[in-house]
Amino acid sequence: MALATVVAGFLVLDSIYGLTGGFGRVVDGLIARNVEARGGADAWRNVDSLRMTGRMDLGQGMHVPYTIEQKRPGKMCIEFMFDSELATQCVTGDSGWKVLPFMGRTRPEPMTDMEYRDMADAAGIDGLLFDAARRGHEVSFVGEETIDGRDVYKLEVVLPRGAKRWIYLDAETALEVKLDTIRTRNGRQHLIETWYSDWREQDGLLIPHRQDSKAEGESETHWLTVDSVAVNPPIDDDRFNIPLPVGAGSGANGSNTL
Repeated sequence: MALATVVAGFLVLDSIYGLTGGFGRVVDGLIARNVEARGGADAWRNVDSLRMTGRMDLGQGMHVPYTIEQKRPGKMCIEFMFDSELATQCVTGDSGWKVLPFMGRTRPEPMTDMEYRDMADAAGIDGLLFDAARRGHEVSFVGEETIDGRDVYKLEVVLPRGAKRWIYLDAETALEVKLDTIRTRNGRQHLIETWYSDWREQDGLLIPHRQDSKAEGESETHWLTVDSVAVNPPIDDDRFNIPLPVGAGSGANGSNTL
């Protein structure tokens, strides 16, 4: 690419944002626009917990109900019904566990390191860009692209554990259009593309009510829709901890057993 093209591209951005401090300030401007579009910094700082319910597509025509619960800092549980049995995956901020009856795993057991990293990296209530610097997210500007006829700005986010994400922001609304994620499965890396749509307001927050995801090399797209959102519902911290085995607990009479 010719140097003149690179300079011209930066000048276009500079004319939009009135910035002369390089791409770092361009990134700051895009993050600020995104946070404001999603409800504003104050609104998100006042969120301690979230609960979302809806339906998701597991493939081959199977659509199941799910519940996602999140709580600061870094706690998240996902539950869904499959073949009349409840599957659960939870992270607490420093560990994770799962119950997956459809895979023959009917008792709570720790996640693998990779499973924990993948879920923990997605557990933040605020998304990837809010308070990015404070949370150790390194954000850089990649360039301008067009997705489905919309102009977008592409940002790269490096998370504290080293994982990378690529976010595409709508040039007009500053809302997320698409997220690219790299997952490692069976020793191979795969690109996962996720599109966000149907943004709706809930208690002053703007939240996407539909996600469509597709893995590299696959023809099938999987969707997730949101039917309800509860902001700051009471959720006990024990909700996210791995359940004790039956018969375990404190006290002589085992009154704290599950």
